[in-house]
Amino acid sequence: MCSICNVRESSGFSYGVLCCGACKMFFRRALFVKNIDTCRQKGECIKKCRYCRFQKCIQAGMSYTPTENLLELKNNDSLSAFIFNLAHQDELRKYQLMNCRYDGDPTVAEIAEHNTPLNFTKKPDDFPMNLGEWIFITGLTSLNYLKKFNHVNMLNASDRHFLLKYSFFDMSIFTDSMRACEKGEGVITFPDGTEVIRAEVPGLEQKFLNGIRCRLAARVNELKVTKEEFLLLSAVFFCNPGLPGISESGRGILSTYQKIYTSALLQYCLLTYQQTGPTRFTDLLSVLQVVTKTRQDISYLFILNSIRGPPSALKKIFIFR
Repeated sequence: MCSICNVRESSGFSYGVLCCGACKMFFRRALFVKNIDTCRQKGECIKKCRYCRFQKCIQAGMSYTPTENLLELKNNDSLSAFIFNLAHQDELRKYQLMNCRYDGDPTVAEIAEHNTPLNFTKKPDDFPMNLGEWIFITGLTSLNYLKKFNHVNMLNASDRHFLLKYSFFDMSIFTDSMRACEKGEGVITFPDGTEVIRAEVPGLEQKFLNGIRCRLAARVNELKVTKEEFLLLSAVFFCNPGLPGISESGRGILSTYQKIYTSALLQYCLLTYQQTGPTRFTDLLSVLQVVTKTRQDISYLFILNSIRGPPSALKKIFIFR
């Protein structure tokens, strides 16, 4: 049966999920027409609501990737639809981060084995959110967001594993920096203000720790990265063909999609900033270097902490095997 309406028989995989022809066409029309009004029943209506039907498409993992040359002006509608799709996927990620929990302790390899979204459950109001819980739910919601990209399911199981393993932490700290920018803050923290890092190694210079806390947030604030730029940059970053362990065929797929997403970002910059678009495009790509440096410093800090003893209650998604 169709995984969206659960009424009609599916006609095959479309936009990454098993669905019927009617739901396939509805999703495409919603992306291009964007006539999705907020649900009057606050998401609790039974049927006939376009908003709730579209949210079911997003939750099921439906994802649109343009195949046209986005640098051609006639394909601006495809660029707009792509950003619209990413924005709704990101809103779902934010909702799950703030309101959900995950029962279980999967490895990244186990998550990569299945092309279906992760099953989160509603978090009780009194659920304690300590540093470990924030790290875990941030990592899982980032993985769930990334695994819905079309190119992920084109890879074999091994390539999917390596791509997600080496990418989800970058996505997590990038989302932390965007949240800091939206709040007008210069330090990356979790939504309740909890510090992203906790230094337990004597002798570490404060400058090193402040670099982890502030470097990425400062760069995002300096550039005033917009939501649309964040979404497109995330897609570009998530198609790195040079990651360890990726097969030759996998590198070819990632290179192809990286060109698509890079073209989308460039076209957005040209349309938004016109003559200064190329400069803006180059500045945005420089954020990747800051993301990489921040992740490397956090990894170094983790290694130093591990020397003092094995970390307690470390979740399996953070164990590289």
